[in-house]
Amino acid sequence: MRSNLYVFALAAARLAIAKQVGYFQAENCAAPSDFESCYADADEWLADCINENCDALGVDCHNACECARQGAYTRCETSYCWNMVYSCEYQLQVSDVVSSCLDDPDINSIPFWPPPDNANGGCNCNIGKISRAQVIVNEAVGSCDDFVDAFNMTPDQIKSIGNACLCCGLSGFLSPFYSFCPKLDPAELELEGFESAMDDLIPNMDWSQCSSWMNGYDCAADFGYPADVETYFGPGEFPADGTETLRNIGALTTPVSPTATFVIAGEEVYITAVSTDAAVPTGSSDSYDTDENSDSSNSNDSNDSSDTNHSSDSSSDNSQSGADDEPESNSDETPEDAAVRGMGVSAMLAGFAVAIAGLLVL
Repeated sequence: MRSNLYVFALAAARLAIAKQVGYFQAENCAAPSDFESCYADADEWLADCINENCDALGVDCHNACECARQGAYTRCETSYCWNMVYSCEYQLQVSDVVSSCLDDPDINSIPFWPPPDNANGGCNCNIGKISRAQVIVNEAVGSCDDFVDAFNMTPDQIKSIGNACLCCGLSGFLSPFYSFCPKLDPAELELEGFESAMDDLIPNMDWSQCSSWMNGYDCAADFGYPADVETYFGPGEFPADGTETLRNIGALTTPVSPTATFVIAGEEVYITAVSTDAAVPTGSSDSYDTDENSDSSNSNDSNDSSDTNHSSDSSSDNSQSGADDEPESNSDETPEDAAVRGMGVSAMLAGFAVAIAGLLVL
């Protein structure tokens, strides 16, 4: 059983920024012109990928191309807009990566994500923690059948455990928001009124009955849902909505890491931080409210030296290799081509891998 519980509403959210390049205002990036060009190349690559390879192959082919484009965007940001890798904008774009590569998002390899709490140049809401929790929730929902033993359980036991697990999954879509960003207006991530849509997420589930099913179960301990979500709320139990809007706080002035790698669809992508202008991202001069999130008291002030260590925390060292460590590759094949090729071989498009090669050297 595989039930794709969530639709990643936050991936569709947009910050109110003038002259956007994706979620970003390019002039705030360390290398503005390179950043804009990189995004434009990724968009051109997507069009070529679809036009040259997806005829009669359907939505899976389009999804493979889009997943690779989102990976290219991540490379643009971490290379040319490294001073905003803890920002609201970057976290929203990574949500797009995760939702586009939903079949197998490698969330542990994404560089500088989720960010540490209270990081310089960080967002007042740790969107990355919400997105990461939703990925784990989605995987846990797909495993609810594993807790049912048809040979050794009574029908009532099977019904109780199965419904409790699915109800925890429904709660787990929205509960991370209130755990990690309780003061934020949910409309900022297009989550306002989302509880009313719970019944549509899993067929034949009645969200209004979930309190009784969840009673007596621990969603994290019993079913493998994220343990860092403080409370899995039942119907009508979600806290009052906050009123804050998304904003960045402070500025990141040195790269978290000058080099890093991440994985998109099984393919390793190398990045190097580049600067051409002394751009500093627009953010408030406010300090973080240390009471804003329950876990903020356990985090540091995220000065530049502590930021440097984060890439290993969030992405298993992110394989921080320099250019000298990069493996030899086909010079005509971009990382995006390789990613789509990998997806074609391993998951979706058995014949697609042969067709795609060297569309565009970004």
